Amino acid sequence: MDFAGAGTWGSLASWEDTQGTRWVLAPVWGPKHPKAAFPVTNGETNVSTIAAFKVEDRGGKPVLANAWTARNMITPAAPAIANGVVFALATGEWVRQANDREGGLYQADARVQKSAPAVLYALDAATGKELWSSGSQVTSFTHNGELSIANGRIYFTTYDNMLYCFGFPMEH
Repeated sequence: MDFAGAGTWGSLASWEDTQGTRWVLAPVWGPKHPKAAFPVTNGETNVSTIAAFKVEDRGGKPVLANAWTARNMITPAAPAIANGVVFALATGEWVRQANDREGGLYQADARVQKSAPAVLYALDAATGKELWSSGSQVTSFTHNGELSIANGRIYFTTYDNMLYCFGFPMEH
C-alpha cells in the first residue's frame, strides 16, 4: 500500500430533484479514471473532484448512471445539498502518506506544510456548474472535516481551530 489518497473517500450524499430523479454524489480523490466518461464535465479532474450519478431503473434494477463531475478540488469532503445547490468543500489537505523519496511515511508536520487552504464551492446540483466559491477567504486546510447546514448557513472547521460560516439564499 502506498497510501496515495486516491479513489472514492468519505460519505456519499443524495438528493431528489423536482422531477423525482434520485442523485448520488461522491467525493473522488485523485485523477478520474481515463475510462470513466461523464456527459457533463466542469473542467479538469486530474486532482480530485465531486462525481454525480443519477439513479436509473434498468430492467427493474437500480443502477448509477454517470451524470457530471465538478471542477478540480483538493481532497474534497462529502458534499451537502440544499435547495438545489451542492456545497462542496475542497479540504486542501495533503493526504498522501508514503514518502517515496525518503522511504517510510510523511510526518504530520510535513503533511501540514504540504496542505493548502480549504475552499468552499456552491455548485448547481443538476450540472455541477460552479455558482460561487469562497476563493481565498479560508486560511487553513480542513482535516477530517464535514459540512453542516442550518438556517441558511453552511459551517465547517479548519485545522487552525477556526469555525467558518457562510450564508446562502434560502431559495435557488
